[in-house]
Amino acid sequence: MPAIGNLEESLETVREELDAMDEARDEAMPVLRDLHKLSSEAIYAIHRDEIEEAREKLDEAAELVERLRDLLSDFPELWRSGFAEGHLQEYAEAEILYGIVTEGKVPSPEDIGVTPRAYLLGLLDVVGELRRIVVDALREGDFDSAERFLDHMEEIYSLTMTFDYPRAVVPNLKRKQDVARSLVEKTRSEVTVTRKTEELRRALERSG
Repeated sequence: MPAIGNLEESLETVREELDAMDEARDEAMPVLRDLHKLSSEAIYAIHRDEIEEAREKLDEAAELVERLRDLLSDFPELWRSGFAEGHLQEYAEAEILYGIVTEGKVPSPEDIGVTPRAYLLGLLDVVGELRRIVVDALREGDFDSAERFLDHMEEIYSLTMTFDYPRAVVPNLKRKQDVARSLVEKTRSEVTVTRKTEELRRALERSG
């Protein structure tokens, strides 16, 4: 059978490229698992008001993000794919939540080294974490904190609703926006009802 000119050499080049990508992916997987674990632990620590521990977890996670960037530097398609971005999203969520809780401001995507999509989707997930803080504040009767964090939820929702992209550009964007809207509406209602109930209770105590 006559040989096709240069086919074997071309396929060998393809094989080398794909082998290198597969190797980078294998090396990145445990880093991604650790990144996700640390990010989740940091969020949990924030809710327990263990801020110093949360910062330590996030600092460790930040080092993993840099390591991941180095591992995937030759393969931007992996860095910007769901393979990595789902975990970067969790890290972005943790860093943004930490910034809001400790300083009332958020880091930029450049500050924490994540992709724009991971940042946007992580920011939308922060709405759910802020709801947990609001509910805890209501349970403790801290209406000022509850309303402050509700304001943060509403601001995030309002600003992120200006983003309108198809799934091919930002996967799951519409679904996360819908969830954020539902959480904001539910939380706003709970804050209003709980505050009015407390005001009524105090009025009854005074009149009694």
